[in-house]
Amino acid sequence: MFSRLARLAVTLALLGSLVSAAPAWAVGTAKVQVTVDKLNVRSGPGLDHAVISSVTANTTLPVLSEQESWTQVQLPDGSRGWVASWLVKPAADETASYIESTVTNLNVRSGPSETFAVIGQIQPGKAYPVVSKNGQWVQIKRSDTETGWVAGWLVKEAAAPASAPQPVDSPQTGTAGTPTPPADSSTVPGSAIPGSGTEGESQTGGTAPDGAPPLSPAPLPTAVTITLSAMTNVHNNHEETAPVIGQLSPGDSIEAVPRGNGWYQITYDGAIGWIRPGTNHSPLPGTSPPADNGGTNEVPSPPSADQEQVRTVTVDVDNLNLRSQPTTESERLTTLAKGTSLTVLAQEGQWYQVKTPQGQVGWVAGWLVSEPTPFEADQSQPTVTIMSPDTNIRSGPGTNNSIVTRVQAGDVYPIVKTEGDWFQIRLGDGTLGYVAGWIVSASGLPNVVKENALKGKVIVVDPGHGGEDNGATGSSFSTLEKVINLQVSKLLKAKLEAAGATVILTRSDDRKVSLKSRVDIAVQNKADLFVSIHHNTHPNSLTSGTIVFYYDKGRSSKLASLVQSEIVKATNYKNLNARYGNYFVLRENPVVSILAEIAFLSNYQDELRLRSSKHQDLAAEGIFKGIVRYFQTEPTL
Repeated sequence: MFSRLARLAVTLALLGSLVSAAPAWAVGTAKVQVTVDKLNVRSGPGLDHAVISSVTANTTLPVLSEQESWTQVQLPDGSRGWVASWLVKPAADETASYIESTVTNLNVRSGPSETFAVIGQIQPGKAYPVVSKNGQWVQIKRSDTETGWVAGWLVKEAAAPASAPQPVDSPQTGTAGTPTPPADSSTVPGSAIPGSGTEGESQTGGTAPDGAPPLSPAPLPTAVTITLSAMTNVHNNHEETAPVIGQLSPGDSIEAVPRGNGWYQITYDGAIGWIRPGTNHSPLPGTSPPADNGGTNEVPSPPSADQEQVRTVTVDVDNLNLRSQPTTESERLTTLAKGTSLTVLAQEGQWYQVKTPQGQVGWVAGWLVSEPTPFEADQSQPTVTIMSPDTNIRSGPGTNNSIVTRVQAGDVYPIVKTEGDWFQIRLGDGTLGYVAGWIVSASGLPNVVKENALKGKVIVVDPGHGGEDNGATGSSFSTLEKVINLQVSKLLKAKLEAAGATVILTRSDDRKVSLKSRVDIAVQNKADLFVSIHHNTHPNSLTSGTIVFYYDKGRSSKLASLVQSEIVKATNYKNLNARYGNYFVLRENPVVSILAEIAFLSNYQDELRLRSSKHQDLAAEGIFKGIVRYFQTEPTL
């Protein structure tokens, strides 16, 4: 008897020590992070209470209260539950992190995508607090009252500033309060280098006595968007013999910083990588190229020497000095007029060795010339398709400019250039005019989405499967469909909300929701659209691509076609076309409804891509663009 009582006393003592060691969270302000793969959430503080939900590893949850060794938390869907305190840890305060731009004039947008309107710009050297993240995009706080989104691949982590960031973004200034960018011009240009319409659009020329060194360090090269035409190796250095750390597929559009001799610096899986577009490469061992080349797997042959694209730059200031060496102290050979096109022979730092149209060779300051924008360098000129009848074409980039003509739905016009959120287009008679970017569909350039473009719209986003229903499982990496369905859905939700829509998720965590309940959520909330997110599987592992299903012809089939087109355009997945599908959430749903099967978990290449946050964000972007296009054209259906 004594020994049993002694053992009981020891057990109670151990339990007491466990309880006394339970962490004391700062209730009301603290957050905890899940440390196990799947953590049960219970209705009360103890193992004898029912499991009401579960959350996955690294999920961050606000703390509501504590009881002994249990913590009451708020779940992502707003409900409450209890978790074991020994299976969570204090969460890092994400809002305490800061970023700064790595390029000059980095665009700040109203939503997490290049399709959203530019609302400002930020410069290197100034830190901004991070509010949230969505895929590859980071939401920052620009002032006490204003937030915006920046491209995550064009920023880096920064230390907290000594004082709060200024609400107005402007070029860095010297002691006299005037802009002090570098210069090597014998005049005061005061002009901006035309931008590409993407992140990091422009640089500003500066002022300095002729032959004087720059007044401040030269700005970083402007990032551009490039679309790859062939399988391209990613190296860990800017040499052809450097180790290959990955590959990019034909059709991939990426942000890149020109670094000379045809090399571009990119961010690849969170690390710095180097590519040379225009040079095709064989697949990495153990992989194969996407099977969408006219039904074959052929990789285009590398270009011959005489097919190599000549690299050029254009002078952006008047009387630019051509010098004998890459320094402002070297001999001035001549001066070059603004707009002169120069052939690049070599690059050293931020200086270019160039050949003039007259054949003279010398060096020019890289910050006072610009390379062609992506669409100027592309053989296929970008176009816009008019979406509505009697669309206004104006004399300038703004609604305050006069209307010069009206064009009709379905008309296609080449884009000459972009100015803010407006496209300058060439009409059939050769004259130029401007059309608002947010009312047309662009090809070859990002579309424009105005803030609150979806204001008043209620959209239900349905992450397929959940809970004990895993959906499909990846053949190569055991990827669970329910997990990536939810990840893409959350990315899509943020994009839609940034455009003004009210978005309702049928599930916001790993729980099972009946098919009827999913439809009921759309009906009860009087949704304008119902979008179900899935990933596919097939007995034949060679089957790959995207399918968007609809049940009703008319509005649902129109939405499916638009979303299908935009997903394929954004992700470069194989186009298996929008199709009729007899699914409960479509068949029994009176709301305009689609079900997107984004890619195949049974295909090695598809599964490899859909696991990455980059491709999940691209898929969400495609669905988002399709929805925006639907509402642009919906009145004409």
